[in-house]
Amino acid sequence: MIEAYLRAQGLFRTYGEDAVDPTYSPNVMELDMSTVEPCLSGPKRPHDRITLANMQKDFNDCMAAPAGFKGFGIPEDNRNHSVKVNFEGKEYDFAHGAVTIAAITSCTNTSNPSVMLQAGLLCKAAVAKGLTTRPYIKTSLSPGSGVVTRYFEIAGVNEDMDKLGFTTAGYGCMSCIGNSGALPDVIE
Repeated sequence: MIEAYLRAQGLFRTYGEDAVDPTYSPNVMELDMSTVEPCLSGPKRPHDRITLANMQKDFNDCMAAPAGFKGFGIPEDNRNHSVKVNFEGKEYDFAHGAVTIAAITSCTNTSNPSVMLQAGLLCKAAVAKGLTTRPYIKTSLSPGSGVVTRYFEIAGVNEDMDKLGFTTAGYGCMSCIGNSGALPDVIE
């Protein structure tokens, strides 16, 4: 069935000596890698894209903006406010923007191997450098499918991910749509 579909679409290839190179349309797409920038999502909605270079300005603008879309409505005299929180017998200082949830996710319809493996390699490097996750940060790993778990195992990154708290919580939509569960009361 797959071969029939690929043949019908003109995508079926063989790689023997008699293989014919495909003819592609003359349209060429170019990507200047110098224009690619790292980005983050949020601070309220996972589909809001903010370049890393603009993250601090965007967050400060959001704190000042009226409560609502991308706005928190925090008065200027309260923007540097912080509180002490006792979590599991240790005191932490929380200010606006404190990270309390961290998720590694992949959409349900894709396992996105390159990005997911980069996350695994980042965890491996972090563990090798002795880095840990603060205990109050709720961590989760929600790959798009079970194949991701398999290539984490083959790549040897799953144990380091587990050490940082990124153990598979489930497959598919999780943290991105709020299915990560409640934070501990004291953190909320």
